[in-house]
Amino acid sequence: MTAGSDLGGPLLVDYLSVDPVTSTVGSSQVLAYVERLAAHGIRVRLHSFEDLGRRSEIGSLRRRLDAAGVEWRPRRYGRGGPIGGLWRVVRGARALRGAEMVHARSDLAAAAVLLAGVRHWVWDVRSLYVDQKIATGVMSQRSVQAWILRWVERRAAFRSTAVVTLTESAIDELDRRYGGVVGPKASVITTCVDVGRFRPTAIPDGPVGVLISGTLNAYYDVPAMLAVVKELGHRRPTRLVVASPASTSWDDLLEEAGAIRCRSSSHDMPAVVQDSHVGLGICRDDAGVSLLAAMPTKFGEFLAAGRPVVVNAGLVDAAEMVRRTGAGVVHDPPGDPRRTVDALLDVLDDPATGERCRTLALDHFNLETGVARLAEIYRSVSATV
Repeated sequence: MTAGSDLGGPLLVDYLSVDPVTSTVGSSQVLAYVERLAAHGIRVRLHSFEDLGRRSEIGSLRRRLDAAGVEWRPRRYGRGGPIGGLWRVVRGARALRGAEMVHARSDLAAAAVLLAGVRHWVWDVRSLYVDQKIATGVMSQRSVQAWILRWVERRAAFRSTAVVTLTESAIDELDRRYGGVVGPKASVITTCVDVGRFRPTAIPDGPVGVLISGTLNAYYDVPAMLAVVKELGHRRPTRLVVASPASTSWDDLLEEAGAIRCRSSSHDMPAVVQDSHVGLGICRDDAGVSLLAAMPTKFGEFLAAGRPVVVNAGLVDAAEMVRRTGAGVVHDPPGDPRRTVDALLDVLDDPATGERCRTLALDHFNLETGVARLAEIYRSVSATV
């Protein structure tokens, strides 16, 4: 009998996310996967931490997951900050006691797995977590919190059965840190999208629609993106839309730039993307090594809809894809917006751009391919039990 199965039935995987699956990212990067795994012979027991006060939303999602064959065990999210995060790790470890195989989404989930003593598990490296938190000012390089999380990263690198990353560059960096232990057991499954929902449509008439979508936090170089929009506006009529789920620290600057704010749900995003001409995703190059593991979800959404993207050189894997395929523009340091806009206008005026974007999405960001690959990884882990 395979690990986690019930008398030879579907393979059971306990999937732990210490963040809400009711969030925008949780919906696209957790729910989209776990709902499709049953078709691949995988039974998922999903553990997450939620705002349980949103009873209508929780109830609706529970019915949806039940229909997909997913056993959902939501727990109260609790307080924020380091103490809240530690408490979620402890509670996550309790939830995993006795689990035979676990998918640990990000480093805090990995900490819970280590604490629970699970032997067979997948470490899902959503980012170089400590480096990202330091780059965005959440913690300092010399803090106790950073030291503990570095220890978790090291233990996860050696103790996990398999590793999933968003980029090849993340594997290279982890191998550099830990003597090549990660590469032999690692696979890339990037931030995939449902290419059936995000479909190419005709480019809309009117001003050039520039879209900044998704979470807009300190990881992004908003001034650089607005400089590109301003330069583009000198050349052609331009319309900037910001589809962000919540208020940001950049709101005053966005308002000054004339941005149209749009608080669309994940259900509405295909139409929002299709109403644009180009998507911006310029992260801060001074975020350093943490960029090696980053692949924002929005890139796959733009590309699947046939819309080019503007990325920064520090997003190494994304920049390489864009350069190789012509599916957008790389905003190189020192980030002269004139050069970026010159290249962007060439891309926008090329009638073959939409097809190149769609092809890249099908080849690299296709959700069905990602789910099938994840199911293969689960089966390979179960074979080690």
